[in-house]
Amino acid sequence: MATRFFGGAFFSCQSGILPSKTIYKIRGKVDVDHAITEEQSRAYGELLMGHSVMLLGPAGTGKSEFIRHVRKTMPGRMAVLAPTGMAAMNAGLGAVTIHSLFSIPPVNGGYFDVESFTIRRRTAKILKGIDYLVVDEISMVRPDLFDLMESMARRARGKEVFFGGICLLLVGDFHQLPPVIRSEERDLFAAHYGSGNAYLFDAKCLRGRCLSVVQLSKIFRQSSEKFLAILGCVGGGRITEEILRELNGRVLGGATAPKGALTVTPYRESAEQKNHRELEALPGVAREYVGEKTGTFQSANGDDLPSPEVLSLKEGASVIFTCNASNGEWVNGTGATVLRLGQRRIDVAIRRGGSAISISPHEWSHIIPDGDGYEITGTYRQIPLRLGYALTVHKIQGKTCDAIVLQRDRSFFAHGQLYVALSRATSLDAVYLTDPIRASDVKIDRRVIEFYENLSADGPILFPVLPRDE
Repeated sequence: MATRFFGGAFFSCQSGILPSKTIYKIRGKVDVDHAITEEQSRAYGELLMGHSVMLLGPAGTGKSEFIRHVRKTMPGRMAVLAPTGMAAMNAGLGAVTIHSLFSIPPVNGGYFDVESFTIRRRTAKILKGIDYLVVDEISMVRPDLFDLMESMARRARGKEVFFGGICLLLVGDFHQLPPVIRSEERDLFAAHYGSGNAYLFDAKCLRGRCLSVVQLSKIFRQSSEKFLAILGCVGGGRITEEILRELNGRVLGGATAPKGALTVTPYRESAEQKNHRELEALPGVAREYVGEKTGTFQSANGDDLPSPEVLSLKEGASVIFTCNASNGEWVNGTGATVLRLGQRRIDVAIRRGGSAISISPHEWSHIIPDGDGYEITGTYRQIPLRLGYALTVHKIQGKTCDAIVLQRDRSFFAHGQLYVALSRATSLDAVYLTDPIRASDVKIDRRVIEFYENLSADGPILFPVLPRDE
């Protein structure tokens, strides 16, 4: 690993061909010098043999940890991507959005036409120089975007094979949040992909191809069999009266949620209103901390910054961290309470364990692969905190929370929302509801259920993605 120092914060970046690791092939399994599960080791072995892998698993099965493991140990040059800026942050240092690395502007209505995009010189250079492409949160990747990525990789590398010969690791869970396809775009997607609710597995570049599929089953985030059974049923759309009774037994009613519990809502305006209301209720005057951007840090598809550009806080405010500590003292999503506001530093008490620490500005870098190293094209410097009273379901994906309050508002309106929200908690005792959950809140796309039903339980699995009528 090459460790670099930028503006007061250490960043460890994968740089080119990595030092060799001791790897043994034993009875079809790969044993490496990092502890990974047998299922993960199968995926690792497939990648070593040059096979593109789709790694699927429910929330809490160590998908992000496996990405970190691959980045540390896999020999070869690698780029790590995600469909949104928040997902890229969760994927780790050096991960960027798909739009950023491929230099793809956001599409405003319609879909991405493969033939209408030219390849920038910088993008071509990156694509020519990498051996592996890791894409996290694949459930959120639109098929038209994936088709465009594949076409650009082929053209950039001058090889008429899938992705120009780049080995893929596609990581995610199709039971979680789906691609954003607006209502006015659905007829177009139905015409081009066979369904208005199109997923990555509908991509034209996958038709008739085989991918190695490995499904993770060992869950690390939760240990309660009862809660795991509830999550499995909610994720698979198998809601029952018994499950509703269990969940609705967590309705607060006249009780108060634990101090620091994070409110999770499907609606952005509800989260913003909750954060503003709670901050205003605290005594004193808010202090503002203004972030500093350089270069091309702002993501191409309009995602929010990791911490607000204007961060308003008061002493006593509930906050959550927006980065991982290099020493492991906190992670992205850890809750804390503000103790003191200094000019450039903020003292907080971490809720889990109660330790008091001083936080200084953190610097995020927009990094792209460049030959055997990385090029920094932009930075963002800000206190790595945001108000921690409420977040949307989209923003909570990838986080682990000590306690959550589900604020249903009107309803959960999209496939996978309720499952994602519930699965952020480590146990049912850490879940609270403002209002009862209804069976109609469990939104499940039948096409996702059918996709999983067509996969065998034994892996790795080679499966053909059958062509649809044009």
